[in-house]
Amino acid sequence: MPNLFLPDRIIRVNQLDSTNSYALQLLKNTNPSGGTVVMALNQTEGRGQQTNAWESESGKNLTISLILRPDFILAQDQFQISMLISLGVSDYLKTYTENVSIKWPNDIYVGDKKIAGILIEQSIMGAHLSHSVCGIGVNVNQGEFTSNAPNPVSLNMLTEKDYQLEHELVKLLAAFEKRYFQTMNEGGKKLEADYLKSMYWMNEEHTFEDEDGEFTGKIVGISEFGQLQVEDEDKDIRTFNFKEISFLR
Repeated sequence: MPNLFLPDRIIRVNQLDSTNSYALQLLKNTNPSGGTVVMALNQTEGRGQQTNAWESESGKNLTISLILRPDFILAQDQFQISMLISLGVSDYLKTYTENVSIKWPNDIYVGDKKIAGILIEQSIMGAHLSHSVCGIGVNVNQGEFTSNAPNPVSLNMLTEKDYQLEHELVKLLAAFEKRYFQTMNEGGKKLEADYLKSMYWMNEEHTFEDEDGEFTGKIVGISEFGQLQVEDEDKDIRTFNFKEISFLR
């Protein structure tokens, strides 16, 4: 099996505004191989989903973007990328701590605290994916957070240990690579099964909010396009795209 993330495909930059923006510019200007990694020690304008920002203290955390060329994935199945990246981060974190889960679509939690965020930007050519730029921020050594993010946590805060970022990068990339080739060779069924098993609040009764207000329900799955499915008190299944539902309590 060929390696996806080779050492000579890792681009290290001391400071960037955003690793995803840098990776997207690379795609415009050059023809980077699938498996190219952009790593920044300091990311000044890290981007989360839509208008969200990502706080990361310089030199403390893993802030990377992966350039993938997953042309084996159909455009209609593009949520597979979100699942494999989320599961890769989850697999990596489970080697250090328990109670790791994926808050739909791709925030990574330990208990009720957020330890990693993911931003995926994709391009489609014909019926298949052309490329995916996957931005990942994992809180590793940061000891405190100053932004208004409600519930951040890091590996350092959980384990009271410091980690060598280059070593952690190798481990994290190995976890992504395993999930990537699993998807390439076996398709998405096992990936989806593992994702559902890892979902935050899965099959638990909680309070949510949508455009019509608060309601009680439980997450029961995802649609074939990766939309969240929540069963409400009337046993109706409500289906949501990203930002159409809030997790309250």
